[in-house]
Amino acid sequence: MFRGARNATNARFTYILVLRVMPSTISRSHESVQRREKFRDYMRKLNPTAPARTAIDTGLVIEDIHASLFRTLAARADLDPGSQQLLVGGTGSGKTTELLMAEKWLREQGQTLPLYIDVSGETDLSALNSGALLATFGLHLSRAFFDRFADSFAEGEETSMKTAQCKLHEFAFGKTEVYKHSNLDPFVGQVPGRLPPFPALHSFVRQVPGKLTPFPVLPRDIQEIAGMLKKFVGAFQARSLDVVVIFDGLDRLIFPEKFWAVVDQDFRALRRMSVAVLAAAPLSILYGEGRSVSEHFDRIHQVHALNSESTSSSSLKAVLARRGGTELLLRDEEAELVCSSSGGVLRDLITLARDAGETAYIEGSPWIYAEHVSSAVAQLGNSYLRGLSPAHLEILRRLAKERVFNPASSDGVELLVTGRVIEYSATDFRVHPALSVLLAESGLHG
Repeated sequence: MFRGARNATNARFTYILVLRVMPSTISRSHESVQRREKFRDYMRKLNPTAPARTAIDTGLVIEDIHASLFRTLAARADLDPGSQQLLVGGTGSGKTTELLMAEKWLREQGQTLPLYIDVSGETDLSALNSGALLATFGLHLSRAFFDRFADSFAEGEETSMKTAQCKLHEFAFGKTEVYKHSNLDPFVGQVPGRLPPFPALHSFVRQVPGKLTPFPVLPRDIQEIAGMLKKFVGAFQARSLDVVVIFDGLDRLIFPEKFWAVVDQDFRALRRMSVAVLAAAPLSILYGEGRSVSEHFDRIHQVHALNSESTSSSSLKAVLARRGGTELLLRDEEAELVCSSSGGVLRDLITLARDAGETAYIEGSPWIYAEHVSSAVAQLGNSYLRGLSPAHLEILRRLAKERVFNPASSDGVELLVTGRVIEYSATDFRVHPALSVLLAESGLHG
C-alpha cells in the first residue's frame, strides 16, 4: 500500500509539473519554429547567387528596373535577323536578368528560337579563342533541332543532320585521328637485282583538341564549320523560325583582346548566317584604344548602377519590397542604409539585405536593425578590399578625394570590372560605398 501510494503521489506530482511546464515550453518552441521559417523565407527570396531564371519565373524581378531594356534588345533581334547588339555594364548590374527576359520575350512570340548560352559555363574564358562561340552555339543549336523535329524529318534529312552534328561535336571537343606512316626508306640497303623491301606500316594516334577545352587549339577553318551550322540554321528557317543566340558571361573578360578575337571570326560568321546576336560584353571594350565598338555592332546598350542619391532610390526600395525585404526591414532607416551602401548595384543590394538578416537571426533579433546592416556592409567592404595592390589603393584614394579616375588604364579597368569602382555615367565614377567606408576608417582616403 505504501509503495502504491508513493507511486500515485509521484504520478500526480509529474502530471502537475507537466501542466505547469509544458505550455510555456510549447509556446517557446512554436515561436522558435515560426521565427526560423520567417527568416528562411526571407533568405530564400534574397539569394544573390540563385539562378536569375528562377527569380524571373517566381516573380521576384521588376521588369522595368532598367526601363524595360530587355524589350528593346528582343525587338531589334526579332525585327532584324543577323543584327548584333551588346549589353555592357558592371558586375551585378542586372545584365543576365535582362538577357534572360529578352530570351523569354522572344520565345513567347512563337516565331523565333532564342538560345541562351552562358559561355563561362561552357569553357575556360582564360583560353577563349576564335571558334569557341561557334562551337558552343553549334552544340546548342543541333540539340534544339533534334529535340524539336525528331518526328518530322524530311526525306534524307536525319542522316545529313546527324553527320553535321558529329562534325560540330568534333569541332567543339576535338577528335582522335589515326593515320599510317612508314619508317623505312625502300631504297636504303637495297641489294642489286632484288626488289626493294616492302616498307613496314605503323599506326600513329594524334589527339586534336577542341575549341571548348582549356588547351591551345590547332587552327581550324571557320568557314567549314560555319557550313555545318548553316545547315541547322537553314532547317529552322525552312520551318519559319529565325534563330537568335544570346551569349552571356563574356563580360567577365577583364581585357578586350580575347573578346575581339571572337568578334572578328565568330560574330562575323553568325551575321552571314542571319543569326541575330545579343551578348554581354566586358566594360573594357568601351575604353580601349584602336577599335570603335559602334563600327562592329548595331547597338550598344550600357547598364549603369542605380544612383541611390537620385530618384533611383525608390527603384532600389522597390527591389527590396518585391523580394520580401520589407518583412524584416520594418523601418525606413534600415532600408535607406541598405540602398545607399549597395551603391545601386542590384547584386550587392540583395547581398546586404540577406547578410543583415543572417546577422539578426544569429543575434536572436526578430527584426533587422541598423547595427545588423552595418555588420553586413563591413563584410561586403572587406570582400572588395581583399587582393588590392598599392597601385589599386592609390587609384581609389585619388578617386575618393579628387574625383580623378582613368577607366582606360589596365588597373582602372580591373577596378571597374571587379565592382570596386562603380560607373554611374560616362563622367561619374565612384568608389563602392561599402569599400569607401573601410578605406576612410583606415585613413587611406586621406
